[in-house]
Amino acid sequence: MGAGCIDFVLTEHPPAVTRVVERDYEDIRRRLERLAGMRVRSRCYADVGNFDGADAVVLSGSFAPWAVHDSAAITRLGEDLAGFRGPVLGICAGMQLLAMFAGGAVARRARPDVGFGPVAVVGIDGLLAGLGPTVTVYKHHADDVVAVPDEFVVLARSEDCAVEAFSAPGRLWWGTQFHPERFDAEHPDGAFVLRNFFALAGAWEPPVLLEHE
Repeated sequence: MGAGCIDFVLTEHPPAVTRVVERDYEDIRRRLERLAGMRVRSRCYADVGNFDGADAVVLSGSFAPWAVHDSAAITRLGEDLAGFRGPVLGICAGMQLLAMFAGGAVARRARPDVGFGPVAVVGIDGLLAGLGPTVTVYKHHADDVVAVPDEFVVLARSEDCAVEAFSAPGRLWWGTQFHPERFDAEHPDGAFVLRNFFALAGAWEPPVLLEHE
């Protein structure tokens, strides 16, 4: 990656960011920074504006349901991402946003999926490289991606979630319905997923813009 940083965009509904939630996101930011080996700056989705100076973007999950979010701010975030040419990883709600921005659909689950559990790797992609046919990762979500945009590729699924991970190679977008940032010594697979994303981001080089005389 270049000499910039990684933008960690909090997709959380601003009024839901209590001190406890704020500390949790700060812990995640530090964890991402250690794995990426470069500076990670936190930004609220409602205040992004642009991604100037960012080498890559990570979209967080969200505890709040979509109905309470500011739809205008969500739309602006989609426009900002459309103008960003670097790699993007959407986590949980962040993945759902990427799907919706590209024309996909999200729907409420019959019941939330919470806790560590197995996920089957079904697609070949660098995001899940070196992890084998099944990974054990943390899940905490009440919505699912139920319609995947045409140019997206499903990379992983579980028994009760048809889209646990996807990629959009033409956009440099990746998404995980599970939470790779929540790993521990007994469940390290999430850390490998994040390292893989940062490796993919590091391999990306921005296009060279030539001046025409």
